[in-house]
Amino acid sequence: MYKSGDKVRFRYTGMKAEILNDYGDGSYAVLLEGNEESIAFVEDIVFENEFDRQEKSEFQKQQQKAKKGLTTEELFYGKNNKEVQKNKKGIKITEQVEFSAPEIKETEPTGTGCHLAFYETSLQQYTIYIVNDTAVSFGFEFKLYLKKKLIHGFNKVITSNTFYAIGEFNHTQFNDSPHIEFRCSSLKIEKTIKLKYKKFVGSFKTVPLMGLKTYCYPLFSEIDPNKQKKGTIEDYTRERSKEKSIKHFRYKKHDLTDIASFDTELDLHAEKLITDTSKYTSGEIYQKQIRKLEEYINKAVEIGVSEVYIIHGLGKGKLQDGVNEYLKYHSEVSKTINEYFDRYGFGATKVIFK
Repeated sequence: MYKSGDKVRFRYTGMKAEILNDYGDGSYAVLLEGNEESIAFVEDIVFENEFDRQEKSEFQKQQQKAKKGLTTEELFYGKNNKEVQKNKKGIKITEQVEFSAPEIKETEPTGTGCHLAFYETSLQQYTIYIVNDTAVSFGFEFKLYLKKKLIHGFNKVITSNTFYAIGEFNHTQFNDSPHIEFRCSSLKIEKTIKLKYKKFVGSFKTVPLMGLKTYCYPLFSEIDPNKQKKGTIEDYTRERSKEKSIKHFRYKKHDLTDIASFDTELDLHAEKLITDTSKYTSGEIYQKQIRKLEEYINKAVEIGVSEVYIIHGLGKGKLQDGVNEYLKYHSEVSKTINEYFDRYGFGATKVIFK
């Protein structure tokens, strides 16, 4: 349906993209704004010249059909007192409120760190963006829970000084004890954010890179890969020696049987990971494959394996592209080799660790 070079828009976020490659299974490699490569599925995109408005996903439609309870703001102030509180602030209460989403205008990096931005795309409906205002690229895992139940997850790599959409959030969900879990294995960062309405309102600020004001939570501060502690040459040499000895000890402390028993081959073919692939969409299978890759690579690093082989096959190349994209930004990967292997042909990647 789409071919390389076609301009498209995402139905539910309005994001612009360009088709790079058709995988032939209903999915496409696309180039997002900010030169970020990603994967899009045919049901989620339309031609740019056919896009007239942002559509609502099935999840949003279900939320609208659900019986609306008291908002968190009404719980704070009381339903009748809510209008009094707003009128004290000089805001006129009307039945119909016109809403115009602020325009995203990309700005220069400021080095403030990584953030989660809640961009209000329609009245009380937010698109969640990850904003990486750092000089570091990294893989991350994002999960959104309502009443302790996982309703949305996202696992991807974000390059330095970029941002893109990773989820949606509705105002009524403040009643469902929402919380977010963010994890970045390579930077050893884990963070849980409980979304409380009062704190949410107070998070309104200017968001770096996006060039607008919206609701924003910090995830971590700037990490400069070239930053060194100030001090004498002797201090610097001592610190470097200390770092090397710690790294060496980390590998020595593991029992040799850990390394000996570790399988240095990971087969990512769907049938090897999932009992019944018919129960999952191609997008869900792809996410499971990348999640398995992340777990496997981190385990290999943990026990000190020097090299491994990732079997991804050839096919349309979608999985191989995903594997290469993940490994490209992993802080512990020294080198990857894509060539013909007697055992795997061209369907595997050799990974060499630092």
